[in-house]
Amino acid sequence: MPPLYYNHDLPGLRREQDDAQRAGVDPVKIPSDEFSALAATGVRMIFVISPDGQLVAAPRRHRGEYITHAVLADGGPVLAAGEFDVEFEGASMVVSWLDNMSGHYRPDADSLVVAVEAFEAAEICVRPDAVLRLDFDA
Repeated sequence: MPPLYYNHDLPGLRREQDDAQRAGVDPVKIPSDEFSALAATGVRMIFVISPDGQLVAAPRRHRGEYITHAVLADGGPVLAAGEFDVEFEGASMVVSWLDNMSGHYRPDADSLVVAVEAFEAAEICVRPDAVLRLDFDA
């Protein structure tokens, strides 16, 4: 099993959840009709993968509020976290940008392997040139 990453800012969770609620943001599961509708807006999104493998997303920003990965995971541990963009190629969704940027969780670059597998399991292709590995220790 891949390693778990833990929230480095638990004290801020309640405020972050309040901000997301005020903005009207509810995390959506991937795949779902709610995710398809969100993807169709063309906004940059964030994702987490829960310890049980559920891929969850939300817009990075909404109504002036910055949405955090901790909100998607309810403050709990994750297998991966980052940002992504989706484009449409006909009726198919394709991830055109995927990174491991999460200041709350600070996942290493290896977490992107888990992320790519989760998106592809949800039948969303990830372009090989879309993956950007970030190193929080550098």
